[in-house]
Amino acid sequence: MALKVALERVMNEWGGAHLEEYTEHPLARYIRGEATEEVKKAIVNPTGFSFKGSAGSGKWADVPWIAVFDDVVTDTATEGYYVVYLFHTSDPVVHLSLNQGTTRTRSEFKSATHDVLRERAQLIRRRLPDFAPRLPITTIDLGSVVGLPGDYAAGHAMGTSYSLSTLPSDEVLKRDLETAISAYKALTFRGGLDPTTEDIDADAPSGSGSLIEQRRYKMHRRIERNPNAARAAKKHHGISCQACTFEFEERYGDIGRGFIEAHHLKPIGSLNEGEVVSYDIATDFAVLCSNCHRMIHKSSDPSDLAAFRLLLQY
Repeated sequence: MALKVALERVMNEWGGAHLEEYTEHPLARYIRGEATEEVKKAIVNPTGFSFKGSAGSGKWADVPWIAVFDDVVTDTATEGYYVVYLFHTSDPVVHLSLNQGTTRTRSEFKSATHDVLRERAQLIRRRLPDFAPRLPITTIDLGSVVGLPGDYAAGHAMGTSYSLSTLPSDEVLKRDLETAISAYKALTFRGGLDPTTEDIDADAPSGSGSLIEQRRYKMHRRIERNPNAARAAKKHHGISCQACTFEFEERYGDIGRGFIEAHHLKPIGSLNEGEVVSYDIATDFAVLCSNCHRMIHKSSDPSDLAAFRLLLQY
């Protein structure tokens, strides 16, 4: 199997398949399984990414898709931003797109959804001008301007498009996918969809004045705030602060039950644009109370938990 074969099969069969019964349809299974696996295999280093394909849930989707999620950003197509293959509703065309989660946006902004998505897509393009020559397509047509096709079209920031008759070689497809993944990683390092990324956080450590240091710090905090990482850190390390031993439930009762914050122990300076961010919950995270978490970020080395403990005054 190869990436080109996978895309060809979906484009070839979609026109007829989505007119048939959805339940247990072989193309739906193929999109969720083998086709998604081919996308994963096409990436040189899939570490730190999740992959999912969908042809619908209970019934055919208007737009089938195969997505690549950076675990630091999102693990679902409903929120955040991600790289995705979007197949046209009826024509044998597929778009490789740096796109956004539309479901969460629509639930918040209702009739203004498309305006918000287009504005965020423009923000993405402003953050990634160096990728524009290699991902030149800034508007896509999915066959409809209503529903999810319209949302995906509005959320598209940059990418490239292929028709069945002009589908390039596997080598070119993989190169384009790697470029999209590189843009994805660069976007996260440059602030993602945060419109205030150029501002220094109020609690940023001293020495974070340069743009690169600001971006590293933003990336560091994004990793800490990732809900999957936080849940895993709490499950592994418990809910007692590893610096001062404070437990929220003991002090606040029921409202504090299970609460603790995750702190990323990798040095901020080690976070570089373009590198895959992966982490080991056991060694790369600590759990801290809110006070200790803010204070360790003000210390000379936020990655040195042992040294921070020595600063505590009891």
